[in-house]
Amino acid sequence: MKEIKVWYHADDFGVSIEQSERILACYTDGALNSISILPNVRDLGSVLALLEKTDKDREIRRVLHLNFVEGKPLAGEKQVSLLVDRAGYFDKSFGTLLRQDYTAGKKKRAMLKKQICAEIRAQLRAVTSEYDFGITAIDAHQHYHMIPMIFDCLMEVLEEETFSGLTIHQIRIPVDPLKPAFSVRNRPQKILPINLVKWLLLKMLSKKAEKRLREKGVEVPVFFGILYTCEMKWDIVNALLPKYKAYAEQKGASLELMFHPGNLTAEYELPDQRRKELRAFYMSDNRFFEAECLKTLKRTNS
Repeated sequence: MKEIKVWYHADDFGVSIEQSERILACYTDGALNSISILPNVRDLGSVLALLEKTDKDREIRRVLHLNFVEGKPLAGEKQVSLLVDRAGYFDKSFGTLLRQDYTAGKKKRAMLKKQICAEIRAQLRAVTSEYDFGITAIDAHQHYHMIPMIFDCLMEVLEEETFSGLTIHQIRIPVDPLKPAFSVRNRPQKILPINLVKWLLLKMLSKKAEKRLREKGVEVPVFFGILYTCEMKWDIVNALLPKYKAYAEQKGASLELMFHPGNLTAEYELPDQRRKELRAFYMSDNRFFEAECLKTLKRTNS
């Protein structure tokens, strides 16, 4: 049986120079071979220069991390007024946009789609024409691309002539298959209820999106990371990874493990210091443990 490709992936690259260095240490000292970059960060040019310096041979898969969660839009706040607050920062939760997807009137829905498309174009340009990031895949911060309206906009923009030259091989469908997750007896840690809720919601949204991607010939890697979001520690990964590899081999697909190894250590690194819930997300000790897991994976596989 042909050996599958395993992507040891880090989300949220680029929040700060320091955080980006910590993530890239998981490449130089660990198994990391894939990153997704937030395109609307303050120091985009600097973090991409750091990436090029560290990964001269472009061994790392580069992924666009579409961001509608935090920071300021690249299309300009006046162009995406329905997506930002009075200060010009993104402020619409996943639930808010999902609800609007189903409840907005025809006129407002058309305006939302126009603004979402404008921001997707701006974020794509940031990592293609403005900086040659070399993206081959797309996902989204906190999986906003799974909201049907945003997914439809992404598909529309990718079909536009401006981006017809992009070769997007993969788009993430962030839904772990349950069989490998539950086939290990005495799992090191129970699945947190909040992660199970996320899984159920994303599973509900995934069917149409995955079918559309397969029709277009875009690969959907087997995914491992939602059920243990921000809990991808060594004991968990070591116990479950063989099962996920076997599942991916059976499906003839690549496998993506989602990590969040780039912890922040200072308030000034935060993209939006007003968002206290995101402070806890970025400064969690679990990010350190996930980074250690990636480094341990390299030692055990070498």
